[in-house]
Amino acid sequence: MTQNRQLYNRQSAGDALSIAFELVATPALFAFFGWLIDGAVGTRPVFTLVLGLFTAIYAGWKAVKTYSDRMEAYDRDLPSRRVDSASETDDD
Repeated sequence: MTQNRQLYNRQSAGDALSIAFELVATPALFAFFGWLIDGAVGTRPVFTLVLGLFTAIYAGWKAVKTYSDRMEAYDRDLPSRRVDSASETDDD
């Protein structure tokens, strides 16, 4: 395996780990803060559920959006795409 490929694999693993951490830890942290607010206010599951679910939905949306943007950028940078787009402008 070449050095560039190893570097790419390590970077991809790091990206996957950071996305997994964001999907799990961030909603758990916000749910914990909601639990603390619920304890202070006296409304047991309301803030815990609202903050936890809102953050989980946002983290999921962000992960999908980031993946979609990366795939679109990768698709644009493919050599076959550049040739096709160049030939389309010449035919017009």
